[in-house]
Amino acid sequence: MLEMNTKKMISSLLPYRSVSIIGMEKNSGKTTTLNYILKNLKGIKIIGLTSIGRDGEDCDRVTNTHKPKIYVEKGSIVATAKNLLCKCDITKEILATTGISTPMGEIIIMRALSNGYVDIAGPSYNSALIKVRDLMLNFGCDLVLIDGALSRKGSAGNLVSEATILTTGASFSSDLIKVVEESGHNVKMLQLPKCSEKIENVVRKIFKIGKIGFIDSDLNMEVLDLPTSLNSYREIIDAVKLDYKYLVLGGAISKGLIESIIQNRELFKNFTIVIEDGTKIFIDSNTYHKLSMIPVKLEVLESINLLYLTCNPTSPYGYSFESKKICELLKTTINIDVIDIVGGEL
Repeated sequence: MLEMNTKKMISSLLPYRSVSIIGMEKNSGKTTTLNYILKNLKGIKIIGLTSIGRDGEDCDRVTNTHKPKIYVEKGSIVATAKNLLCKCDITKEILATTGISTPMGEIIIMRALSNGYVDIAGPSYNSALIKVRDLMLNFGCDLVLIDGALSRKGSAGNLVSEATILTTGASFSSDLIKVVEESGHNVKMLQLPKCSEKIENVVRKIFKIGKIGFIDSDLNMEVLDLPTSLNSYREIIDAVKLDYKYLVLGGAISKGLIESIIQNRELFKNFTIVIEDGTKIFIDSNTYHKLSMIPVKLEVLESINLLYLTCNPTSPYGYSFESKKICELLKTTINIDVIDIVGGEL
C-alpha cells in the first residue's frame, strides 16, 4: 500500500514547478510530509526548497520534543536566512544574495554539495517569496517546494505556487470529530468555486482600483474608499443597496466581518461574496454554516489546486487516533486523496 501511495504522490507532483505545503496546526506533520516528498523525488527532480517565514522553534516548548529536521540531497538548492547557515550541516555553494531582509538576516540561496540537514526561513511576504522562487528556478531547479509557515496560507495562492498540499492531524484537537470537521472545512475553503465569467472582469477592476466593492444585477460596480475590510464592518454594512448582488473583498477576510454580515442577514440575503482565493478567509466551520443559511455564497477570483491531504494520526501531546479510522472519516468529508505519510494509508 505504501509503495502505491508513493507512486501516486510523486506522479501527482511531476507536472509542477512550484508546490506549497501548508499545515492546519502546529505538529500536523508538515515537515514529515516534506521529508517524505524529498526522499521519494531523489534522482527524479532537482529540488529547490524555501519557506514563508519560519515555522516555530527547533524544540516544541510545550511538549519538549524536537521537531523533525529537513534532509536534502546533494544538488538541491536551498533559500534560507543568513543567520541559519550555521545550522545547515551540508557543504554549501553560495549562489546568490537576494537583498531580501528578514529578522534572521538576508535570504541567501545556496546549492547543497553534500547530503545533509538544513534549517530554512524564507521571506514573510509573497512578492519576495515569488522572487526567491524564480531565482531558484533560474539556478536549475525542476521543482520548488515551499514550506508554508504556521497559520500563513498565502504560499498556497496561485501567484506563489502552482499546487498545494494540506496537512492535518491529531495535534489539532484531541476530539477526533473536531479534527475531521475542521479539516473538511479547510479543504472546502481552499476549494471554493471560481466566480462566474460574467462578473470576473468586474471583480478584477474592483481589485485594481481598491480592495472592497459591490456589483449590482446589471454588473455596475461601486468601489468603497477603504484600504481594508478589517475594522471597516460598519462602513461596508452602511454601503449596501437593494440592487447589489455581489460583495467583492480583497485581502484577508476576518471572522469579525463575516459575523457582522450574519448579524445583518436581511441586507445580504442571496448575496455572493467574492474573495481573491481560499487562503484569504479565516472562519471556522460553524461560522461558514451560519453564513450559508442566510443564504450567502462564497466564491473566489482564483481557484487553488489542492492535490491531497496528508494526515498525522499521532500527537506530541500524548494521544493518537487509529490511522485507518481517521483516514476513512476524512475521506467521507472531502473529495481529494487522504494519505497517512507515516502509516501509508490511502
